[in-house]
Amino acid sequence: MRKILHFSFVLLLFLTISHTGYSQEIVQKKKFSLTEAQDFALLNSYSAINQEYELKIAKKKVMETIADGLPQINFSGNYSKNLDLPFQMVPAQAFGVAGAGPDDKVKIQFGSEFNSDATISVNQKIFDGAYIIGTMAARVFVDLTRNQKEKTAIDIKELVAQSYYNVLIAYKNFKTLEENLAVNQRQFEETKAYFKNGLREELDLDQIELMLSNTKSALADAKRSIHISKTVLKFVMGYDIDNEINLSEDLDSLISKEDSNSLDGFNPNMHIDYRMIETNIHAQKLLIKSNQAKYLPVISAFYNYGRGTATDESNVFKRSVPWYTNSVIGVKINLPIFTGFRNKSIIKQNKFKYESLISDKKSVEQNLKKELSISFSNLQTAKEKFENDKKGYDIAKRIYDKTRIKFNEGMSTSNELSENEKQYLNSHSNYLQSTLNLLNSEIAYKKALGIL
Repeated sequence: MRKILHFSFVLLLFLTISHTGYSQEIVQKKKFSLTEAQDFALLNSYSAINQEYELKIAKKKVMETIADGLPQINFSGNYSKNLDLPFQMVPAQAFGVAGAGPDDKVKIQFGSEFNSDATISVNQKIFDGAYIIGTMAARVFVDLTRNQKEKTAIDIKELVAQSYYNVLIAYKNFKTLEENLAVNQRQFEETKAYFKNGLREELDLDQIELMLSNTKSALADAKRSIHISKTVLKFVMGYDIDNEINLSEDLDSLISKEDSNSLDGFNPNMHIDYRMIETNIHAQKLLIKSNQAKYLPVISAFYNYGRGTATDESNVFKRSVPWYTNSVIGVKINLPIFTGFRNKSIIKQNKFKYESLISDKKSVEQNLKKELSISFSNLQTAKEKFENDKKGYDIAKRIYDKTRIKFNEGMSTSNELSENEKQYLNSHSNYLQSTLNLLNSEIAYKKALGIL
C-alpha cells in the first residue's frame, strides 16, 4: 500500500511540474510580431472561439438532417390493470337465456383484469425529395458558417493590426518625450547654474522650468497611453489581461518601402463578401427546389412486431400466461393533391428572393470595386502625407536643435526655444499620426483587395 501511495505521489508531482513548466512556457511567450499576434488572436480571441463553436454546430446540423433518412426504430411497452371491466348489452336469446324474447337484453362483462403488450416498430424512408434537397442545404449551411468564420478572422486580423500599431505609436511617442525630458532637464540645470552666476535672467529659468514641467506631464500621459493601448491589444488577441506583453516589431519595419500598390488584378472571388453572397444564392436555389419537391410523393416502408397478453394473473411473465405475436410490414405513400396554392405562393416568394440576391451580387461586386478604389486613393494620400510630415518633422527637429545651441550660446531667447520646442513636438505628433494613418490605410487596402 505504501508503494502505491509513493508511486501516486511521484506521478502527481511529475504531472504538476510538467504542467507548471508548460504554463510558464506559455506565459513567457511575451514578444509577438504582428503576424504572431494575429495568429494568436485567430485561436484565442472570443470572436474566433465563438465562430469555431458555430461551425461545429453547423456540422452537427448536417448529421441531424441526415439522421432523418436513417431507419427509425422505436420500442413501446404497456402494462395495465382494469379496475372495472366494461359491460355490454347483448340479445338474451343469443346466449340461450330461457324465456327470453327477441327484444330482451342481458348484461355481460368482457375482458381480462390485466393487459400487457410490447411492440418494436421500424420506419425507413424510401423516397423523399424534400429530404434529399435538405441534406444538400445542410451542407451549404456549413459553407455559410465557414464563410462567416473566415470573415470574422479577417476582422480580427484587421483589429489586431490596428491595436498593434497603436501600441507602437504610444511607445514611439513615449520614447521621444523621454528623450526631450532628458534634454530639458539638462537645459534646466545649465540655465539654473547660469542664473546663479548672473548670466541668465529669471525669465529664462522660469521658461525652461515650464518646458520641463510640461514635458513631464506629457510623458506621464504617454505612459498611460502605452498601458491602455496594450490592454486593448491583449483583449482583442484573447491574451490574459494580467500578463505582460511586448512587441518584437517597430514602426519602421512595418512601413512598406515599395510603392507596388495598384488597382490591377482585382478579382471579386478573392473577397469573402462576394463568396458569401454566392453561397447565399446557392442556398436560395436549394430552398426553391425543396419547396418544389413537396409536390412529389413521399414513400416509406414500415415494419411492426409485437407480443401481447390479456390475463387475470398480475404477473404476466409467468410461464402459464400465454403471449400472442402480431407483426405487420408494408409500404406507405403520401402524395399531396391540393394544398390551396400555399406551396405555390411560397415558391414564388423564394424565386423573388433569388432574383433579389442576384441583384445583391451585382451590388456587392460594384461596392467592392468602389471600396477598393477609395482605399487605394486613401493609401496614396496617406503615403504623401507621411512623406511630407516626416520631412516636416526632420526640419522641425533641426530647427529645435539649432535653437537650443543658439540659446546655450546666448544668441536666442527662451521664448524662441519654447516656441521651437512646441513646433518640434507638434511636428512629431503629426508624423506619428500620419504613420498610423499610413499603416491603417495599408490594412484597409489589403482588406478591400481581399488579401488580408
